Amino acid sequence: MHPVLFQLGEFRLYSYGVLIALGGVLSTAFFSSKRARMGIKTDEDFWLLVNVILFAGFFGGRVLFLIEYVPLSHPAFWDSAFSFNKGFSVLGGFFGIVGGIWLFCRRKGLEFFRVQDYASQVAPFWHVFGRLGCFAAGCCFGRVTDMPWGVTFTDPHTMISPELLGRALHPAQLYEAAADLVLAAGLYFLILPKIESGRWPPGLLAAAHFAAYGVLRFFMEYFRADVVPLAAGLTAGQGLSLGLLVLAAATFWAAQKASRRPCTPT
Repeated sequence: MHPVLFQLGEFRLYSYGVLIALGGVLSTAFFSSKRARMGIKTDEDFWLLVNVILFAGFFGGRVLFLIEYVPLSHPAFWDSAFSFNKGFSVLGGFFGIVGGIWLFCRRKGLEFFRVQDYASQVAPFWHVFGRLGCFAAGCCFGRVTDMPWGVTFTDPHTMISPELLGRALHPAQLYEAAADLVLAAGLYFLILPKIESGRWPPGLLAAAHFAAYGVLRFFMEYFRADVVPLAAGLTAGQGLSLGLLVLAAATFWAAQKASRRPCTPT
């Protein structure tokens, strides 16, 4: 594919970064349009939340990537730890963002489930751009396939394993991008209107997102070639996906419980 979108001398503009930035701009625009519904009153608080999401997502994604792929004893550990282009785990970013939003809401006195619902609405849409970036960069690559839609990577600058260059692979990145787009549309058209109209309590959209992505990522692991074995025939990604299903169930239960809590007269 095309990991480098543009090069001028020593300067390189990477396709992955451009696509992530484009997704971020579009997602932030939607997020900003919902700030009043989230209870955010000032620009300062809104941009603080955006920065918390970016930092928590990057930190969580980088930490989990290091745990999975680059152990502390590895000679490239410190180089990878402080690099901006050497590995990121989406699932690590996922859990990091949830924790960051929870801390932000606790500090600002906002309703966590309401804010998380909108973050969960944005997440799969932004993830579409992330997976397109992965496809351009060659990371998160698929297994060898004889299907007619298999894709072949030939650029040695891609992040694909060298032994897979020139071989037809499942376009796993595109599979997930398409599924994320369907997930984002489903959340937006089927669940968000019920949350905003008050028919469903806040938190159910987040629970649906956690569950749907957990199932999606569990089965996507069967198409990927860069998986990390865990135990009992499962990969690390599948183990974390099961953790997302647990988080979804806990979120659903807590959201239902919060919706039944009587209001305190003021």
